[in-house]
Formats: sequence, structure tokens, C-alpha cells
Amino acid sequence: MGYRGFLLILAALAACPWLTGVSHARNVALLVAVGQFRDPEMKEHELLGTAPDIDSMQQALTGHWGFAAGDIVALRNQDATHERILAEISSLEKRSAPGDTVLIYFSGHGTSANAEDNSFDLPYATGAWVPYDIDMNTTASAQSTLIIGRRDLVPRLKKLDQGGRRVVVISDSCYSGQVVRSFGQRFSHTRYLPMVTRDLGVSRVAAPAVPSARPPPPPYPYQHVVLLSGASDSETGADISTQQMLQLAPTLDGKFHGAFTDAFLRLLDGQLSLNGKPLGAEFNYAQGRQALSDFLEHRNFPQHPQLLPALAEDPLDVGSGAFLGEKIAAQSGGPPPAVHSAAPTGATVRDTTVHVRLENVSPALRTRIAALGGVSIVDKDGDLTLSQSGTQVQLKGPAGDPIVSTAASDPNLLKRVAAQAWLNRAIPVGNDSLGLRAETDPGSRGNTYVQCESFVFEVKLQKPAYVMLLDLDSQGDLTVLYPARASERQVIPSGAARAIPGADPKDHIVVTAPFGTDQVTVLAFEQQPGFFVDLTGAQRFATDSQRAGSLAKSLAGATGPVSVQKITVNTYPGTSNRFCGS
Repeated sequence: MGYRGFLLILAALAACPWLTGVSHARNVALLVAVGQFRDPEMKEHELLGTAPDIDSMQQALTGHWGFAAGDIVALRNQDATHERILAEISSLEKRSAPGDTVLIYFSGHGTSANAEDNSFDLPYATGAWVPYDIDMNTTASAQSTLIIGRRDLVPRLKKLDQGGRRVVVISDSCYSGQVVRSFGQRFSHTRYLPMVTRDLGVSRVAAPAVPSARPPPPPYPYQHVVLLSGASDSETGADISTQQMLQLAPTLDGKFHGAFTDAFLRLLDGQLSLNGKPLGAEFNYAQGRQALSDFLEHRNFPQHPQLLPALAEDPLDVGSGAFLGEKIAAQSGGPPPAVHSAAPTGATVRDTTVHVRLENVSPALRTRIAALGGVSIVDKDGDLTLSQSGTQVQLKGPAGDPIVSTAASDPNLLKRVAAQAWLNRAIPVGNDSLGLRAETDPGSRGNTYVQCESFVFEVKLQKPAYVMLLDLDSQGDLTVLYPARASERQVIPSGAARAIPGADPKDHIVVTAPFGTDQVTVLAFEQQPGFFVDLTGAQRFATDSQRAGSLAKSLAGATGPVSVQKITVNTYPGTSNRFCGS
């Protein structure tokens, strides 16, 4: 599978408090696709999916989301020069008015300071797009013809932002710096152009050649611009661009697309689900991002769309705004996107079975896995993948992220698989009535952290609630991360983000061994559950323990609304044996 350079969209934000009272708002778009280049030396880097990307996006926007054909400008290949792209971005201010939705879509290659050797001498925290007329002869000529985020895009976006336009940035980026999550995509091959674009000047990583602790990200430079990126700063973005790939990962329309673009088109078409339920006709950006992430992960693409601003940098709560201006779309008279449901009308289907795919596993180990309750062995699309080489095994998540590497005889291996089955059964589906949003911070990391990096969980509610964070670690044990003390058993008020364990840097979680994958479940309760007192700060208890049994029973009988969000946290060793902080 090829890796694609970059996809960028600026889209609508319908429900923002700073725009209340605005009527008759329009949707205005600039679509840019660069798959070919003037320079003959760039021919080997041509992208096959950019033309279908821009065509399908234009059809989806005009068909369901309230964009009139006359309000969309499309630039393809030779029309998408450095000068023309910047001129069209600048003209968006004239083409729109305060309260309008402004969408800019860029499909093509890019580069950034995150590239392996930063060969274009770009400063930290900026990205760049590669236009049709890129001049690669020298570093100076490349710099002058790249569309650099900090230099070219940030000023223009800030002008739109400050001018009252509703702006969202959707970025499908490729190979953003340190590749610490390139374990998945069994049918892929590397097609890496040493040019990486990120997020319009808020690129998040420095450029060491090997995984190591990254500096903290810079502040988000916008107030009303929402960024939805196709992958985090530690992931690659996949391109579905051969017939073999189409067979393994069929796209929505059978055409070549970026993996993220295909998922995004499905979102626009009403085909994605969240927590096993169709999103429905109305959803917000946070819900859309989670649905995109779930879809890509379960198709074995190791990329997780990210939403910025992060909760801690989103005082206006733009991430909870209506996705792509649904209300505006309804006013336009166009048909709403269809909502596709796999379940019959009125039925609720919840499959709690853990599907495990086995690779070269011995018959003895296969028998032990098959004997676990709530576990089913499958040939493809597993929730977990278990591979064996000699006496060693590795358990991986759906996108190929390593959960644990150990000996085939290690009892903790079966314990971790069984614990996943317990978690699937015990955790309720929940609902969105409490308006729960949860993520790790820094938000651009994609929940992926390297040894000695630090992070916190950010939780935000639209209604006051009691919150619990339950961690399933790589060894199959449960730990209550929050509440950890009696003072934390209080209601978390609505509106403001809460940092867990705390906002003070000394309270942040520092990544140390053992490394692997933890699954953190964030639960919000309208009424304080009875087990809060008994489980406060509970450390490392097994899912077959009496404590876990009581928890499962209490969750099944919880009174009042319960909201649930799951966060998979991946940690990796660094390249130094030093102690963190030394």
C-alpha cells in the first residue's frame, strides 16, 4: 500500500456561540488536488487517488451538505500552482461573509519540519503543501515554491478566523515525523516521499531520526478553526491505490482514495457508527472523529484521526459543533445524508465477542485461546491479532499496535485476552446525554507516547457528572485511575475541561516501562454509583476477581444516564537507557 502525502479540508462549523443570530449563511469551498507535477523527476511520486478524492468530495458536498456548485472552486494539477492556490485562499474572504462556512480541501503530497532529515530546513512547528510547480533543484527553490504553513497559510487562516468565518481544517497527512506506529497494514508497501505536511503551522514534533521524547506542542494559533487530521503526528496515512488494495480494503465507490478520505466520504454518506450505533443525522466533530478512528482501526489502518483544538484549548467548545453545518444543509433543501444501519429497525444488536486472528500459532496455543469464554477465532478483521515466532508471541490490537510481547507459555497472555472479553461484556454501551468528551493531551499525539514523554487525560462534560477512569493494562489487570482519592469522588461540573490526574506538570503521567497498549474506559454517571467508594484508587485487580464481578454487576444496574468513551493508549520505549528527567 502506498502512503499519501496530505489531505486538507477546511469545513463548516454550524453551532458556534460566537455566531448566534447569523441567518442565510452560505457554504463556500476551495478544493485542491495535486497528483501530478511539472518536474519530470517527480513522476515516480505521482498520486493516483487525488482526482477521485476531489471529484467524490465535490459530489458529497453538493449532494448532502448544502454547498452550491457555483460556490465551489476546484483546482486540479496544473491549475494548482503555488501562486494560484494562495490567491484562491486569499479570495475566500471576498467570496464569503461573516457567518459563512469556508471549506478548503487539499489532496496531495506535503512536507514539514517533521521529515526525517528536515531536508527543506523548515522550522519546528510548521508544515507545507507541495503544489504542482514545486521546484526541487535546491533547498532555496523548494522553500520558495512550497506552500509553508507558518509563512503562507497561518496568516490567511487567521484572517478568516478573525473575520467571523466558520472554519474547520481536516488533514489527511502522511508520515508525520517519528514512525513509532508502523506495525499494521499487512498488505501495504512503503511509498514514502520525504515530504510531510501536517497541520497548517501547528505541526507537533521535532525531527530526530529515531523515537525519543518530543518537545511539548506549541499553542494552537486559532480560536474558531477546527482541525481534523487523518493521522496523529506519530503515524502514517495510507493510500488505497492499486487493485490489490481495493480488494483488501474496498472503498466507498470502488475508486482509488486515501484511506482517510474513504472513511470521511462514508461519514458524509451516513455509513459510520459510534459505539455500535449509527451516528444518525446529527453529530458533532468529536463524535465524527471517533467514528472515523474506529472505522480505520477496524480496517487495520494504523492511523487515528485527531481533532484540534484539544479540549484544554477549546474554550468555545467548537469541537462539539454540528458537523459540517448540518442545519445549513437542511435549510438548502438538499436531501440529508442517508443513515445506514446494519440492524433491523427498532433492534439493538451488541456483539461483545472478542474476535482473535491467529498467525502461525501452535495448535496447543490455539486450543487454549479457543477455550476462553467470549472469544472467537477469525481469519480476518480481528479485534486482536496473536502471532507466534518460536516460543515468543505478540498480541496486537486491530491496527497492529503491540499490546504485549511475551513467551507463549506466559499465563498473562490468556489473561489479557480474557480480560478484553470481560471488558466488552461489562462496559455498557452508554449514551450521549451527558455530553462526555475525553482524550489524552497533547491531543496531536494520537494517544501514542514514547518513553519519558508525559500526558494527561482531559475530560469535558455538557452536564455535571461523576467520572471514573478504568484502565485495562497490557498484563490483563484493571486499575481505577480516577477517582484515586476521596476528594475526587465529587461531581465534575460541565463546561470546563478537567485534567486527570491534574493540570500541574508534576501531576502528569510519565511514560515508563512496561510498554505496550492500555485500554482506558472513561465512564460518566449522572448519579454517583455505589461502587465509587469501594473502588476509589483500586490497583491491579484481575477481571475474574470478586471486585471485578461486583463492578460488572453494578455497571449493569447503574441508575440514570451513563456515558462511555474508550481511549487506547500506546507506549513505546525510547532509544536511551537514561532515567526520565536525567
